[in-house]
Amino acid sequence: MTLTGGLGPTVLYVLWSEVGVGFLLLILRAYASSRKNGKWRADFVWMSLAFITAFLAGIFITIGVRRGLGNHIADLPLRQVYDVVYWFYVIIYCGTLSIAFSKFAVTALLLDVQQGGQTTKRRYALWIIAVTFALTSVLEIFLTAFQCRPITKLWRVLDKGSCPLEGSAHAISYVHAVVGGVTDLILALWPISIVWNLQTSRRVKVNFCVLMAVGIAPAIASFVRIWLLKKLYSTTDPTYEFGLFIISATVEAGSLIILGSIPPLRPLFIRIFYGIPLPSQTYGTNRHSQRPMTTNTKQGTRTQVMSALEAEIEEQDEDGAKPGLDAIVVSHAYKVETDGTASDVALPERFEKSPGGS
Repeated sequence: MTLTGGLGPTVLYVLWSEVGVGFLLLILRAYASSRKNGKWRADFVWMSLAFITAFLAGIFITIGVRRGLGNHIADLPLRQVYDVVYWFYVIIYCGTLSIAFSKFAVTALLLDVQQGGQTTKRRYALWIIAVTFALTSVLEIFLTAFQCRPITKLWRVLDKGSCPLEGSAHAISYVHAVVGGVTDLILALWPISIVWNLQTSRRVKVNFCVLMAVGIAPAIASFVRIWLLKKLYSTTDPTYEFGLFIISATVEAGSLIILGSIPPLRPLFIRIFYGIPLPSQTYGTNRHSQRPMTTNTKQGTRTQVMSALEAEIEEQDEDGAKPGLDAIVVSHAYKVETDGTASDVALPERFEKSPGGS
Protein backbone atom coordinates (compact mmCIF):
# COMPACT_ATOMS: atom_id res chain seq x y z
CA MET A 1 0.00 0.00 0.00
CA THR A 2 1.31 3.44 -0.92
CA LEU A 3 0.26 6.59 0.85
CA THR A 4 1.38 10.05 -0.26
CA GLY A 5 -0.34 12.63 1.88
CA GLY A 6 0.17 14.97 4.79
CA LEU A 7 3.53 16.67 4.33
CA GLY A 8 4.55 14.19 1.64
CA PRO A 9 3.79 16.34 -1.43
CA THR A 10 5.56 19.35 0.12
CA VAL A 11 8.60 17.22 0.92
CA LEU A 12 8.80 15.94 -2.66
CA TYR A 13 8.30 19.39 -4.19
CA VAL A 14 11.10 20.95 -2.13
CA LEU A 15 13.34 17.95 -2.68
CA TRP A 16 13.15 17.59 -6.45
CA SER A 17 13.14 21.33 -7.08
CA GLU A 18 16.50 21.59 -5.33
CA VAL A 19 17.80 18.44 -7.02
CA GLY A 20 16.94 19.93 -10.42
CA VAL A 21 18.70 23.23 -9.73
CA GLY A 22 21.68 21.46 -8.17
CA PHE A 23 22.01 19.10 -11.15
CA LEU A 24 21.94 22.00 -13.62
CA LEU A 25 24.64 23.88 -11.71
CA LEU A 26 26.78 20.74 -11.43
CA ILE A 27 26.57 20.17 -15.20
CA LEU A 28 27.54 23.80 -15.85
CA ARG A 29 30.36 23.47 -13.37
CA ALA A 30 31.59 20.30 -15.09
CA TYR A 31 31.69 22.26 -18.35
CA ALA A 32 33.23 25.50 -17.12
CA SER A 33 35.00 24.97 -13.82
CA SER A 34 35.92 21.34 -13.16
CA ARG A 35 39.62 21.15 -14.03
CA LYS A 36 42.78 22.98 -13.11
CA ASN A 37 46.06 22.40 -14.92
CA GLY A 38 44.56 19.32 -16.57
CA LYS A 39 43.47 17.75 -13.27
CA TRP A 40 40.08 17.47 -11.60
CA ARG A 41 39.59 20.21 -9.05
CA ALA A 42 39.14 18.91 -5.50
CA ASP A 43 36.16 21.19 -4.84
CA PHE A 44 34.39 19.85 -7.95
CA VAL A 45 35.04 16.23 -6.96
CA TRP A 46 33.68 16.79 -3.44
CA MET A 47 30.64 18.63 -4.77
CA SER A 48 29.97 15.80 -7.22
CA LEU A 49 30.04 13.32 -4.32
CA ALA A 50 27.72 15.62 -2.38
CA PHE A 51 25.22 15.63 -5.24
CA ILE A 52 25.39 11.85 -5.75
CA THR A 53 24.69 11.14 -2.07
CA ALA A 54 21.98 13.82 -2.04
CA PHE A 55 20.38 12.21 -5.09
CA LEU A 56 20.43 8.81 -3.37
CA ALA A 57 18.86 10.42 -0.30
CA GLY A 58 16.22 11.89 -2.63
CA ILE A 59 15.35 8.43 -3.93
CA PHE A 60 15.05 7.12 -0.37
CA ILE A 61 12.93 10.13 0.62
CA THR A 62 10.57 9.42 -2.27
CA ILE A 63 10.25 5.79 -1.18
CA GLY A 64 9.67 6.89 2.41
CA VAL A 65 6.96 9.36 1.36
CA ARG A 66 5.20 6.66 -0.64
CA ARG A 67 5.25 4.49 2.47
CA GLY A 68 3.71 7.27 4.58
CA LEU A 69 6.49 9.63 5.69
CA GLY A 70 4.91 12.98 6.56
CA ASN A 71 1.55 11.46 7.50
CA HIS A 72 0.12 11.29 10.99
CA ILE A 73 0.94 8.03 12.73
CA ALA A 74 -2.75 7.39 13.46
CA ASP A 75 -3.36 7.09 9.71
CA LEU A 76 -0.74 4.38 9.19
CA PRO A 77 -0.80 0.63 9.91
CA LEU A 78 2.03 -0.66 12.11
CA ARG A 79 3.88 -2.23 9.18
CA GLN A 80 4.07 1.11 7.38
CA VAL A 81 5.18 2.88 10.55
CA TYR A 82 8.12 0.47 10.65
CA ASP A 83 8.85 1.19 6.99
CA VAL A 84 8.74 4.96 7.51
CA VAL A 85 11.14 4.78 10.46
CA TYR A 86 13.48 2.49 8.51
CA TRP A 87 13.66 4.79 5.48
CA PHE A 88 14.00 7.84 7.70
CA TYR A 89 17.25 6.52 9.15
CA VAL A 90 18.58 5.50 5.73
CA ILE A 91 17.84 9.06 4.57
CA ILE A 92 19.70 10.46 7.59
CA TYR A 93 22.83 8.46 6.75
CA CYS A 94 22.92 9.64 3.11
CA GLY A 95 21.98 13.20 4.02
CA THR A 96 24.72 13.44 6.62
CA LEU A 97 27.29 12.33 4.04
CA SER A 98 25.98 14.80 1.46
CA ILE A 99 26.19 17.72 3.88
CA ALA A 100 29.72 16.71 4.88
CA PHE A 101 30.88 16.41 1.26
CA SER A 102 29.40 19.84 0.47
CA LYS A 103 31.36 21.42 3.31
CA PHE A 104 34.52 19.66 2.12
CA ALA A 105 33.93 21.15 -1.35
CA VAL A 106 33.68 24.68 0.03
CA THR A 107 36.72 24.07 2.23
CA ALA A 108 38.72 22.77 -0.74
CA LEU A 109 37.79 25.88 -2.73
CA LEU A 110 38.94 28.16 0.09
CA LEU A 111 42.14 26.16 0.56
CA ASP A 112 42.89 26.64 -3.13
CA VAL A 113 42.42 30.37 -2.67
CA GLN A 114 44.56 30.54 0.48
CA GLN A 115 48.00 30.14 -1.10
CA GLY A 116 51.34 31.55 0.00
CA GLY A 117 53.55 31.42 3.06
CA GLN A 118 51.56 34.11 4.88
CA THR A 119 48.38 31.99 4.90
CA THR A 120 49.63 28.84 6.62
CA LYS A 121 47.68 29.47 9.83
CA ARG A 122 44.51 30.20 7.88
CA ARG A 123 44.91 26.95 5.93
CA TYR A 124 45.37 25.03 9.18
CA ALA A 125 42.18 26.63 10.49
CA LEU A 126 40.28 25.46 7.41
CA TRP A 127 41.61 21.93 7.87
CA ILE A 128 40.54 21.96 11.51
CA ILE A 129 37.03 23.04 10.50
CA ALA A 130 36.76 20.23 7.94
CA VAL A 131 38.17 17.54 10.24
CA THR A 132 35.92 18.61 13.13
CA PHE A 133 32.79 18.34 11.03
CA ALA A 134 33.99 15.05 9.54
CA LEU A 135 34.42 13.54 13.00
CA THR A 136 30.99 14.69 14.19
CA SER A 137 29.44 13.30 10.99
CA VAL A 138 31.06 9.89 11.48
CA LEU A 139 29.92 9.81 15.11
CA GLU A 140 26.42 10.89 14.06
CA ILE A 141 26.11 7.99 11.60
CA PHE A 142 27.74 5.40 13.87
CA LEU A 143 25.85 6.20 17.07
CA THR A 144 22.54 6.56 15.24
CA ALA A 145 22.93 3.26 13.39
CA PHE A 146 24.15 1.20 16.35
CA GLN A 147 22.24 2.68 19.28
CA CYS A 148 19.98 -0.36 19.65
CA ARG A 149 20.49 -4.10 20.18
CA PRO A 150 19.53 -5.76 17.94
CA ILE A 151 19.99 -3.15 15.23
CA THR A 152 16.50 -3.85 13.85
CA LYS A 153 14.95 -2.46 17.02
CA LEU A 154 15.91 0.98 15.74
CA TRP A 155 12.94 0.89 13.37
CA ARG A 156 10.94 -2.06 14.74
CA VAL A 157 10.38 -0.21 17.98
CA LEU A 158 8.06 -2.79 19.56
CA ASP A 159 10.48 -5.70 19.14
CA LYS A 160 12.37 -7.08 22.11
CA GLY A 161 15.73 -5.51 22.82
CA SER A 162 17.26 -2.35 24.21
CA CYS A 163 18.84 0.89 23.03
CA PRO A 164 21.74 1.56 25.43
CA LEU A 165 23.26 4.25 23.20
CA GLU A 166 20.03 6.15 22.60
CA GLY A 167 21.08 9.03 24.86
CA SER A 168 24.47 9.28 23.14
CA ALA A 169 22.79 9.21 19.73
CA HIS A 170 20.49 12.07 20.71
CA ALA A 171 23.40 14.07 22.12
CA ILE A 172 25.57 13.68 19.02
CA SER A 173 22.62 14.76 16.86
CA TYR A 174 22.49 18.06 18.73
CA VAL A 175 26.27 18.43 18.55
CA HIS A 176 26.23 17.70 14.82
CA ALA A 177 23.57 20.35 14.21
CA VAL A 178 25.44 22.98 16.26
CA VAL A 179 28.81 22.22 14.67
CA GLY A 180 27.16 22.22 11.25
CA GLY A 181 25.61 25.64 11.80
CA VAL A 182 28.83 27.15 13.14
CA THR A 183 30.95 25.75 10.29
CA ASP A 184 28.41 27.02 7.75
CA LEU A 185 28.71 30.51 9.21
CA ILE A 186 32.50 30.41 9.22
CA LEU A 187 32.77 29.12 5.66
CA ALA A 188 30.21 31.65 4.40
CA LEU A 189 31.98 34.61 6.00
CA TRP A 190 35.55 33.42 5.39
CA PRO A 191 35.96 35.04 1.93
CA ILE A 192 35.01 38.40 3.43
CA SER A 193 38.21 38.36 5.48
CA ILE A 194 40.15 37.98 2.24
CA VAL A 195 38.41 40.77 0.34
CA TRP A 196 38.59 43.23 3.23
CA ASN A 197 42.38 43.35 2.96
CA LEU A 198 42.38 44.13 -0.75
CA GLN A 199 42.97 47.65 -2.05
CA THR A 200 39.53 48.42 -3.43
CA SER A 201 36.64 50.73 -2.65
CA ARG A 202 34.44 50.29 0.39
CA ARG A 203 31.42 49.95 -1.90
CA VAL A 204 32.97 46.94 -3.61
CA LYS A 205 33.75 45.38 -0.25
CA VAL A 206 30.25 45.97 1.13
CA ASN A 207 28.58 44.63 -2.02
CA PHE A 208 30.72 41.53 -1.90
CA CYS A 209 29.98 40.98 1.80
CA VAL A 210 26.25 41.18 1.11
CA LEU A 211 26.64 38.68 -1.73
CA MET A 212 28.53 36.20 0.43
CA ALA A 213 26.10 36.63 3.33
CA VAL A 214 23.57 34.59 1.34
CA GLY A 215 25.76 31.63 2.26
CA ILE A 216 24.43 31.70 5.82
CA ALA A 217 21.17 30.07 4.61
CA PRO A 218 22.49 26.54 5.33
CA ALA A 219 23.54 27.71 8.80
CA ILE A 220 20.01 28.91 9.53
CA ALA A 221 18.62 25.55 8.38
CA SER A 222 21.13 23.75 10.59
CA PHE A 223 20.13 25.75 13.67
CA VAL A 224 16.45 25.14 12.88
CA ARG A 225 17.32 21.44 12.93
CA ILE A 226 18.18 21.76 16.64
CA TRP A 227 14.62 22.86 17.41
CA LEU A 228 13.20 20.11 15.18
CA LEU A 229 15.33 17.48 16.93
CA LYS A 230 13.88 18.54 20.27
CA LYS A 231 10.36 18.15 18.86
CA LEU A 232 11.24 14.84 17.24
CA TYR A 233 12.57 13.28 20.44
CA SER A 234 9.48 14.23 22.45
CA THR A 235 6.69 13.73 19.91
CA THR A 236 3.92 11.13 19.92
CA ASP A 237 3.51 11.57 16.15
CA PRO A 238 7.00 10.78 14.77
CA THR A 239 5.98 9.97 11.19
CA TYR A 240 4.58 13.48 10.77
CA GLU A 241 7.55 15.15 12.49
CA PHE A 242 9.85 13.18 10.19
CA GLY A 243 8.36 15.19 7.32
CA LEU A 244 9.22 18.54 8.93
CA PHE A 245 12.72 17.34 9.74
CA ILE A 246 13.31 16.09 6.19
CA ILE A 247 12.18 19.42 4.72
CA SER A 248 14.71 21.26 6.89
CA ALA A 249 17.49 18.79 6.08
CA THR A 250 16.67 19.01 2.37
CA VAL A 251 16.90 22.80 2.42
CA GLU A 252 20.24 22.60 4.23
CA ALA A 253 21.81 20.01 1.92
CA GLY A 254 20.37 21.55 -1.23
CA SER A 255 21.40 25.11 -0.40
CA LEU A 256 24.94 23.94 0.33
CA ILE A 257 25.19 22.38 -3.12
CA ILE A 258 23.52 25.29 -4.92
CA LEU A 259 25.24 28.17 -3.13
CA GLY A 260 28.58 26.34 -3.18
CA SER A 261 28.38 26.00 -6.97
CA ILE A 262 27.49 29.58 -7.89
CA PRO A 263 30.80 31.46 -7.23
CA PRO A 264 32.97 29.32 -9.56
CA LEU A 265 30.35 29.74 -12.30
CA ARG A 266 30.14 33.54 -12.25
CA PRO A 267 32.37 34.05 -15.34
CA LEU A 268 30.09 31.74 -17.30
CA PHE A 269 26.97 33.56 -16.07
CA ILE A 270 28.44 36.90 -17.14
CA ARG A 271 29.12 35.55 -20.62
CA ILE A 272 25.59 34.14 -20.91
CA PHE A 273 23.48 36.91 -19.38
CA TYR A 274 25.47 39.97 -20.40
CA GLY A 275 26.67 38.69 -23.76
CA ILE A 276 30.26 39.56 -22.91
CA PRO A 277 32.83 37.27 -24.52
CA LEU A 278 35.37 36.20 -21.94
CA PRO A 279 38.81 35.02 -23.02
CA SER A 280 39.57 31.35 -22.74
CA GLN A 281 42.20 32.13 -20.13
CA THR A 282 39.38 32.63 -17.63
CA TYR A 283 39.09 28.86 -17.43
CA GLY A 284 42.75 28.00 -17.84
CA THR A 285 46.24 29.21 -17.13
CA ASN A 286 46.57 32.94 -17.67
CA ARG A 287 49.11 34.02 -20.25
CA HIS A 288 49.81 37.25 -18.31
CA SER A 289 50.82 35.40 -15.16
CA GLN A 290 54.42 36.61 -15.19
CA ARG A 291 53.68 40.29 -15.73
CA PRO A 292 54.77 42.42 -12.72
CA MET A 293 52.32 44.47 -10.69
CA THR A 294 53.25 47.55 -8.67
CA THR A 295 52.57 46.86 -4.98
CA ASN A 296 51.19 43.35 -5.15
CA THR A 297 52.46 40.02 -6.42
CA LYS A 298 50.31 37.94 -8.72
CA GLN A 299 50.36 34.62 -10.45
CA GLY A 300 48.03 33.42 -13.18
CA THR A 301 45.41 31.01 -11.94
CA ARG A 302 41.85 29.89 -12.64
CA THR A 303 38.93 31.99 -11.51
CA GLN A 304 38.05 30.91 -7.99
CA VAL A 305 35.55 31.86 -5.33
CA MET A 306 36.67 35.47 -5.45
CA SER A 307 35.29 35.74 -8.98
CA ALA A 308 31.99 36.45 -7.25
CA LEU A 309 33.23 39.97 -6.53
CA GLU A 310 30.81 42.55 -7.87
CA ALA A 311 30.74 46.33 -7.86
CA GLU A 312 28.62 49.08 -9.33
CA ILE A 313 30.31 51.19 -11.98
CA GLU A 314 29.21 54.75 -11.54
CA GLU A 315 30.53 56.14 -14.81
CA GLN A 316 31.41 54.58 -18.11
CA ASP A 317 35.08 55.15 -18.82
CA GLU A 318 36.68 55.64 -22.19
CA ASP A 319 37.85 52.05 -22.59
CA GLY A 320 34.64 50.83 -24.18
CA ALA A 321 32.80 49.53 -21.13
CA LYS A 322 29.15 48.70 -21.78
CA PRO A 323 26.64 51.29 -20.56
CA GLY A 324 24.38 50.12 -17.79
CA LEU A 325 26.53 47.15 -16.84
CA ASP A 326 26.62 47.02 -13.06
CA ALA A 327 29.22 44.32 -12.66
CA ILE A 328 32.96 44.16 -13.01
CA VAL A 329 33.71 42.15 -16.12
CA VAL A 330 35.74 39.16 -15.03
CA SER A 331 38.34 38.36 -17.64
CA HIS A 332 41.37 37.16 -15.71
CA ALA A 333 42.11 35.94 -12.19
CA TYR A 334 45.20 36.53 -10.14
CA LYS A 335 46.67 35.41 -6.88
CA VAL A 336 47.04 38.57 -4.81
CA GLU A 337 49.13 39.12 -1.70
CA THR A 338 48.12 42.24 0.21
CA ASP A 339 48.90 42.95 3.86
CA GLY A 340 50.21 39.43 4.27
CA THR A 341 47.11 37.80 2.83
CA ALA A 342 47.14 35.81 -0.40
CA SER A 343 44.02 35.26 -2.41
CA ASP A 344 42.63 34.72 -5.87
CA VAL A 345 40.67 37.70 -7.10
CA ALA A 346 39.13 38.37 -10.49
CA LEU A 347 40.12 41.73 -11.99
CA PRO A 348 38.46 43.57 -14.86
CA GLU A 349 40.25 43.64 -18.18
CA ARG A 350 40.48 47.44 -18.11
CA PHE A 351 42.44 47.38 -14.82
CA GLU A 352 45.01 44.86 -16.01
CA LYS A 353 47.19 47.05 -18.19
CA SER A 354 49.05 50.15 -17.22
CA PRO A 355 49.12 53.08 -19.68
CA GLY A 356 52.47 51.85 -20.88
CA GLY A 357 51.04 48.44 -21.70
CA SER A 358 53.33 46.61 -19.27
